[in-house]
Amino acid sequence: MSPAPALLFISLLCVAHASINCPRLSSTLSYTQSNAPRDISSILRVVVEKVNRELEGVIDVDVEWTGSELHRKVGKYDVTAKVTRRIKQAGGAMEESTDCFSVPFVINDDDECNLPVGHAMRHKCHESAFCVNTVGGYQCECRKPPASSSSEAWALSLLSSSCPLSATSDCCSTDDCKADFVCPVDPCGANGGSDCGAKSGAKCVSDVFEDGSGATYKCQCPSGLYGNGHVCNPGDSIPNPKVGFDGLPTEATRTANFCGCTKPSVDQCAGFPTCEAKNTACTIAADGKGPPTCECKPGYVDTPEHGCVDETPPTLKLRCDQNNDGVMKLKQGDNYEECAVDIMDDNAEDLARTLKIKYSEPLPSGCLRKMGSFTVNYSVATPWTDPPFQEVTRTVEVGDLDECKISSKQAQFYCPEAMPRCDVASGALCKNTIGSYTCECPKCTTGDGFLPISGLNPDDPLKPFNYNGGTGCVDSCKPELKLHGPNPRVFRVPKNNGLQGLTSKGKEVSSGFIKSDSGERNYDSEVKALIRGSGGLELCATKNNAATVTGKHCATASDTTPNGIIDLSDKIIVGDPVRSPKQPNMWRVPYNVVDSIGNRADTVWRDVVVEEMSFEEYEVTLRKDFDEEKRRAVEEAVAKATRKEKGDCEEKVRRLEEGERVKGGGRNSNKCAKCPPPPKCPDFDGKDDNGLRKELRACQSDLGDVKRSLTDRTNESGGGGRGGGGGDKTLASTLEEIFPLFLILMLGSSTLGLLVLVLQRAKSVLMGTSGVVRGKGDDERASNLAKSVTYHSPRHGTGSVSVNGSTAGTVQPQTPQSARSGVFSPGSVGSAKSMQSPASYNLSPITPSRMSKR
Repeated sequence: MSPAPALLFISLLCVAHASINCPRLSSTLSYTQSNAPRDISSILRVVVEKVNRELEGVIDVDVEWTGSELHRKVGKYDVTAKVTRRIKQAGGAMEESTDCFSVPFVINDDDECNLPVGHAMRHKCHESAFCVNTVGGYQCECRKPPASSSSEAWALSLLSSSCPLSATSDCCSTDDCKADFVCPVDPCGANGGSDCGAKSGAKCVSDVFEDGSGATYKCQCPSGLYGNGHVCNPGDSIPNPKVGFDGLPTEATRTANFCGCTKPSVDQCAGFPTCEAKNTACTIAADGKGPPTCECKPGYVDTPEHGCVDETPPTLKLRCDQNNDGVMKLKQGDNYEECAVDIMDDNAEDLARTLKIKYSEPLPSGCLRKMGSFTVNYSVATPWTDPPFQEVTRTVEVGDLDECKISSKQAQFYCPEAMPRCDVASGALCKNTIGSYTCECPKCTTGDGFLPISGLNPDDPLKPFNYNGGTGCVDSCKPELKLHGPNPRVFRVPKNNGLQGLTSKGKEVSSGFIKSDSGERNYDSEVKALIRGSGGLELCATKNNAATVTGKHCATASDTTPNGIIDLSDKIIVGDPVRSPKQPNMWRVPYNVVDSIGNRADTVWRDVVVEEMSFEEYEVTLRKDFDEEKRRAVEEAVAKATRKEKGDCEEKVRRLEEGERVKGGGRNSNKCAKCPPPPKCPDFDGKDDNGLRKELRACQSDLGDVKRSLTDRTNESGGGGRGGGGGDKTLASTLEEIFPLFLILMLGSSTLGLLVLVLQRAKSVLMGTSGVVRGKGDDERASNLAKSVTYHSPRHGTGSVSVNGSTAGTVQPQTPQSARSGVFSPGSVGSAKSMQSPASYNLSPITPSRMSKR
């Protein structure tokens, strides 16, 4: 996906004190002479870095310069860069545009005279001279000679100094020349010690300075001889003075400072016109014949277009390449800084150069976002070589960044675009991918998991994995709704009597009722009023929770969200009943709930059945329900007592065994046998008083058997002899605790049996004997009997209760009248108060004269 490598040309033209009509970059490049660039490679990095940082879409660089204009010369310059960029137009098309940009460039003067010893730019003046700073350089000057001196200082140093003057300002421009400039001293005086060689005929010539700081001298050779006149010492070079065709000593002779005084030889190039072409010098033919010519200096080759150039091409060395492998390793989110190259070129100040920087793909103006690699190619033109350029390539490897581990502070500091944009508040989880990242939504949510990323192009290749506009994570799971309590809910009522006693005032739940075509009662409005009046609580009330029933006893709802499970039970709506076509007097009641997002749970239904029966059947049903309830209560009490008795027995035996083991030193390891089960309580239904007494005696006999069995087993576990007495005592204590409990249970059972007999006799009084049958007035009597029933329904708690599903809004929920399993009706005759039944009724007496026989 990387674009084709494009060429970006940056032309760098250094023009001192010139105004170039190009936009200037933000800052000026400022150097001192000691730090000033020798050639463009020294400022290349700064220029290219500025271009890449301040401009986008750079695709090619071309650099040209003239080195001699930059080489440590004090002044102000403008470095002009010609940049070609790929710019996105208003319509979206990419077009190339070439513009120039100017970078101010200043070289400030260094005071070479005051730089520390050892500094590369410190002056090279001889100790006999003193340094004078100038703009962009320095001069070496001799102190003025005294007015009485017969000779001038430069006359005395003519043959021993590089410059036959009293200062270097008019004759020396290089450091080497200034280093060889020596001011005269006066070793020839009374306190002097000239080492002029007497054998060579040299004469000591001196002059004293008027400030008394020292003297200079020279050993003057006789006319026609050249040298410094000093005595030759071991190790000195063999004097080889030369003169040109004009008879003057050559430059080499003046600077060589040969010892002694020697007759010079003739140098054919001395006095020859200076060669104008660069890197050329006067050359004498190998055979010494013919006039001298201007040829390339040693190490240079002659080219038709460029003249004499260094036969060694320039060398390019990558900067920021610690491993010398040409690889720069970065990570996504890092900034690429152009390090450029060092150009080692002996011709840098002689020939114009062209430096090209080519990127394999355009660089971003900020941090690197794309994982992969790209190359940066640097090349310098060398037209006289084959190929006509020298190049080096840098490979930039951009590794994967784990965006999920970036803190917001880190991202804001160096690359805000790298900060992951996951919808964390909704539970989205950031996961790193190779080269990018993605956001995953938790269970029960939908969406791409991202927050919207502003300014992101849908076709951007750097778009995060699975990003689809930043829809976040939205709850998508339906709430879970569960019903509790009986389903179906059955209400048993006397035929055509209606659902009475269901309101707090004991009135019917509706002002009237509608009969069907067959004459049967229609319970639609009554069932609806029942549900609305109690907020649906009556549908799930049972004997155990009639006084404390709440909405959660009927139905519960929960919603799984990214922030946990939310209880929606108080949001459940109980709808109006819908008559079922499956059977008569059956309705279906819907339960619904919706979460905060709008997800609706599957509707669950509770069936409601109204079961009609005659008043006699109704009464028999009540009695059976009451008997069943009492039977369960007795069974629970007996089971509880049995468990307690068994536990107490085993605990006593365990203590007994523990005591025997202690007495016998642990020899007795017998375990207590399991206690026998208690005798089953008899069924007292239908028995008279004599039968009850027989059952009680039989139960006492069984209890005696249990006592004897326990005594025998305890004696066996207790051993014999001396330890047996303790076992009998413990067993007696155990039986004393168990027997009263059994006696109480038996007496209670007897009392319940007598109660049942009373109820049976009450029935015979109310309903007549088995021979009584319906006569002509039976229907009227049944109607009067039904009307004589009084229903009571206490309120369910106090205060205002919010009832879901009721169209009445906030009502006073009524106490459900379902103290009996499956029967919604008054309590049993004569026993409702003792059993804490939530309803009771009274029957008006019916005289026997109203009964008839068939």
